[in-house]
Amino acid sequence: MSGTGLSTRVATMAERVILGVIAGAALAIGAIEAVWVVMRTVVTLSGGPATVSVPLTDAPATAALDAEGVTDAVYDSVSLTLSSVPESARAMTVAADALSSLIPIGVCAVLVWLCVRVLVGRPFVRSVTWSIGGVSILVLCGGLGGSAGRAVANAEIAAALELDGTALPTLLAEVSLAPLGWAMALAVVAAAFEIGQRMQRETEGLV
Repeated sequence: MSGTGLSTRVATMAERVILGVIAGAALAIGAIEAVWVVMRTVVTLSGGPATVSVPLTDAPATAALDAEGVTDAVYDSVSLTLSSVPESARAMTVAADALSSLIPIGVCAVLVWLCVRVLVGRPFVRSVTWSIGGVSILVLCGGLGGSAGRAVANAEIAAALELDGTALPTLLAEVSLAPLGWAMALAVVAAAFEIGQRMQRETEGLV
């Protein structure tokens, strides 16, 4: 009996250590991301020089074309350091950064809360289900909204610098469907926790 009890205590301690490390790491990552977006916002709104990365199309990488075996080469983005940026572009850049940062901050917050619920032995509660569902919405809005915000900011910069039709090709928006996939996956996880919550209530009612 004592051996069984000791092995149980060791396993419980190991689980607590692992969950504590995961929660601590998630908390640190979320805090770093929050600090980063605040610093980025301050720098962007300060009115000083700003560096932006914009996607390109039909921009040949002529140097790489000289290499043997290379049949085609293009640049897919360019980094521009601007001494003056339109205020509307700065505002859209800040909004895009904030929306994109909601994804890691939200995921880390839910991960910390889930670790806490697992530590107390009751992960299938309504707060966890709603938190995961809320993060799925954040991932979708943050991913697609961030891309849309950067697209508008890039268009503003292109118009202000009169880049269209000059040496630089047309500026484009990079659209990824990954946020949609992640949002759907998180929604399924939230549904699974909702089912687990109902099963837990039914089990407790039978005891």
